[in-house]
Amino acid sequence: METMQERLRQHKRRRRLRILGRLITIVLVGYGLQYGWNYIHQPGLAIGSITIHGSSLLTEQEAIELGGSAPPFNFFNVSRSRLLDALKHDIRFQNPRVDYHWPANYEVYVEEREPALYVANSYRSYLQLDFNGLVMNVTTGIPDARAPVLAGAQCGNVFLGDKVDNQNVMYILQFLQQLSGEARDRIAEIAIDNRQEAKLRMRGSFPILLGPVQKLPEKAVVFMTVFSEIKNKNIQAEYIDLTFAKPYIKLIPKEEKK
Repeated sequence: METMQERLRQHKRRRRLRILGRLITIVLVGYGLQYGWNYIHQPGLAIGSITIHGSSLLTEQEAIELGGSAPPFNFFNVSRSRLLDALKHDIRFQNPRVDYHWPANYEVYVEEREPALYVANSYRSYLQLDFNGLVMNVTTGIPDARAPVLAGAQCGNVFLGDKVDNQNVMYILQFLQQLSGEARDRIAEIAIDNRQEAKLRMRGSFPILLGPVQKLPEKAVVFMTVFSEIKNKNIQAEYIDLTFAKPYIKLIPKEEKK
């Protein structure tokens, strides 16, 4: 029969074997996890998908790179928070959103900033502003007709990505933001004179007097009413005056038409 000492030795031996087996299992599992981790994060492995909504300016490749990786899209390599932060600092876009969808998909939503106004800068250049006064571009001239030009105001030393602090410019932008896209497209120039009175000129048409620039946002509704009435009519006028409650049209005298 086994003695007590022999049974104790066998018990210790079995215990040591169990501990050794557990250690080997832990090492194998850790190695497997490490291998799996490295495998799913390896460059060039495509996992999941990324879809861009709202803009053709942002490509899938650029979105992946902004997320801290390289194409193709790998869900485990692209940082959602890093991508969202990069889009928030990209002056081309506003209101970005990155949504996760099971199992490994990102849906990226952005809105392209729309140029609202060109205004002179202190460096003999022009600023292209969006409706919030953010500088989208700085140019030496007016490169296109995507937005009207503002005369009679300057924004000082402002650079790309800055927000202007000229209050008159902000009044103009608040006014423009309330207009329809069709109406904004018809405006060629807005001017502010020495009396802080604003007027605008429609493309190929007569000027419209708007009154004090600080009250301009209040004129948007009446301007749209007048615009809707005259946009498809061949009105021969010297100007339209919106400075008072009731709009006034100064027609060209008949003898001058001849």
